[in-house]
This record gives sequence, C-alpha cells and structure tokens, in this order.
Amino acid sequence: MALILEGKSLAFKKEEDLKKKLANIKDKIAFLIIQIGKDKSTEVYVNQKIKKSKNLGFLPIYKNFTEDAKEEEIINFIKEEQKREDIYGVICEQPIPKKFNSLKIIESIDKEKDLDCLTPDNLGRLLWDEVIFYPATPKAIIDLLENYEISTEGKRVLVISRSIIIGKPLILMLLRKGKRGDATVICAHSKTKELKELTKIADIIVTAVGKPNFLTSEMVKEESIIIDCGINVVEKEGKKFIVGDADYQQLLDKVKAITPVPGGVGALTTINLLENLFLSYERKKGI
Repeated sequence: MALILEGKSLAFKKEEDLKKKLANIKDKIAFLIIQIGKDKSTEVYVNQKIKKSKNLGFLPIYKNFTEDAKEEEIINFIKEEQKREDIYGVICEQPIPKKFNSLKIIESIDKEKDLDCLTPDNLGRLLWDEVIFYPATPKAIIDLLENYEISTEGKRVLVISRSIIIGKPLILMLLRKGKRGDATVICAHSKTKELKELTKIADIIVTAVGKPNFLTSEMVKEESIIIDCGINVVEKEGKKFIVGDADYQQLLDKVKAITPVPGGVGALTTINLLENLFLSYERKKGI
C-alpha cells in the first residue's frame, strides 16, 4: 500500500501560522483578483481563494472583465489599481482568452505584487534562484516532498506539463542546487512520443495534463512516487466527482507514494498564494 502524500494537514499548519502573524496587524491587506471571461472551473477556484482569504482576514478585490473588454482597459485597470497603498498583490487568472495578448497583460503587473510569479522578470529570477515569490503550485509540490522527506537528488523526475503555471517553473525549481533540487528532470507534453517509455523509468512523476485517470499502473514502475496536479470533474451515476490525472485506486497497490485528489497538491496552492501576499506586505512594511 502506497504512502498517501496528503496536503490538508500541512495546509492547516500553514493557515494557523498565518493567522498568528495576522493577529496583531490592523492594516488592511488587500489584493486584486482579475478574471477575463467566464471559465467555470476558474470561477470555482476564484471563489475558493476569496473565501479562504476573507476567513484569514485579507481583503480580496475581484474584477471580472468580459471577453468583449478592450485589452488596454484591462491593462490600465491593473496599472492604476495596483498603485493603491493597501494593494499588496495582483493575480490575473489563467487561462486568459486567446484573443488577448497574455504577455502584455501579465507584464503590466508590478513584479513586487506578482503573487503567481508569472511576469517575465519573476520567471527569469527562477533561473537564478533569486526569487521575489515562488509560484504557488510548484511550491506546493516542493512543500509536499519536503514534508515527507522525499529527496529529489539524482532522481529521474518526469514532469508531464510544459505550462507556465506548473511545468516550466517546476522544472527550474527541481534543477536548483541543494535541498529538493539536483534532480534529473525529464519534460513530457502533448507531442511527446512513447510516453510510457519515460513513465516506466521515472522515480518521481508529476502529472498536470487535465485528463482523468490518464496515468495507469501499467505505465509506472514499482516504488515510483506520483505527484498528481490534475483537477478533473467526472460524472458517475448522476453525481459529479473530482479526480486527478492518476488512476488513484489502481496505483495505490503498486507505487511507493501518491498524492490524493482532492486533498493533495491543491490543498496547498491557495494558502501558498496567501503566504506570498503576506510576504509582499512584510517587505513593503519592512517587517
């Protein structure tokens, strides 16, 4: 039976630590959440962020632009609102509809308030390991590995993602020298041929492809470790369930360790964003 790498208890500890830090602070710590269009899965995630941040005492300011909005209108809104003294962070939800120049919009975010670590400046800093913020989901993966004392040194780590949110920044973090780095990283994506040949040799597999039960027991070697970042909604007998990319039940009896979905990587992502927000506040106040 695999070791279950659950993230809920670690997320709870992070929450409690953040509550203690916020207990004596009277300042309003506000941040912007910008969504363009009406992607339903994004709306679910936004609502989770708003609820969690309010519960902790932060002030989320949500702005939803329609797909008919002008690009300059969005950019000007970001540039002006982030100048406010009480705004310590800006999140522009992904995906941004294809009709917009995503890079131009992201570049309008102040690097000191870029909680998602998406600006070219902040992504470039990952190459040097001189970051302002670590991106929330890749950091959640590293947090889990650290919490369960799983070394990546010299390990073959297969990252099945090349997204700017997970795959690319995670690869850079795994290549760092030292703790939870020094990995031999392999990247796979939608154009990768003979994927099974790569999954069979990997010591650690990180999957973020958005396909339910995509990774099966026949694709992995025994004693491998599965980090599942997939969030997929499936319907069974009229009920909706959230499942990951990995066939969890099938893999439990074969692999060394696996993250559950929900309750694994995703449990840490929102709290990591809010840790970035508080870090931004501390820096501005010189705490």
